[in-house]
Amino acid sequence: MRWNAGVLAGLLIGLVWLSIGLALVVIGRRRARESSADGAGNLGVIGWFLLAVGGLTWFATLLLAVVPGGP
Repeated sequence: MRWNAGVLAGLLIGLVWLSIGLALVVIGRRRARESSADGAGNLGVIGWFLLAVGGLTWFATLLLAVVPGGP
């Protein structure tokens, strides 16, 4: 397994996407619960999308880390 600067940067970027996505999901659910207006929790949809992006970023980064190749 290769742990170079690119792999660590990819993991860090994925972690940022995951943390922002989780924050948006929590905020969106809280707004939807507290408000009776239509579309109050739409921020949570963006959060779920960012969680998916972060998960795919981590998956791709870890996949690149284990693929055999040059040093």
